[in-house]
Amino acid sequence: MMSPEEAKANEYDPDTIAQIELDDEARKEAAQLILQIEAAFAGIPRPAATLSVARGYDDEWILSEDRVLELNAQDPEMTWQEVTDASIQACQEYFFFSDAEGWRFYLPAYMCHYLRDFPDAGWDAVYWACVSLDHVDLLDEAQLRCVDHFVQLCHKYEGL
Repeated sequence: MMSPEEAKANEYDPDTIAQIELDDEARKEAAQLILQIEAAFAGIPRPAATLSVARGYDDEWILSEDRVLELNAQDPEMTWQEVTDASIQACQEYFFFSDAEGWRFYLPAYMCHYLRDFPDAGWDAVYWACVSLDHVDLLDEAQLRCVDHFVQLCHKYEGL
């Protein structure tokens, strides 16, 4: 990413410089929000409906208890911070199949993943999960503020 200073030094046109400055501002706000998310969502317990379980519901629709346990064992993460970017990218449908505990556990991982490439991250499933607010009953005030701030950033910088 080119900095605004580099763009000015290379004599980019004013509109391009303005966009680079706006993107730089967006990245700084996103980095601050990541810190808030990390603090607000610390210690969230691992859910029974992990990413592989959600994929199972998407593929198979009905899962036996044994199948849920089998799929759950495929996801090694014990904290949301351990969820890999590859897992997030491979399971964008998660929020359609999650329960409230899973929604709360994976939400910060997905938000941070999205914010690391902000703006215009491209993986917008988490944005729609935050807008729909299907499972906010388990979120506390700090977590709800993070969700609100996330949606506001998306609206401000991406026009979502």
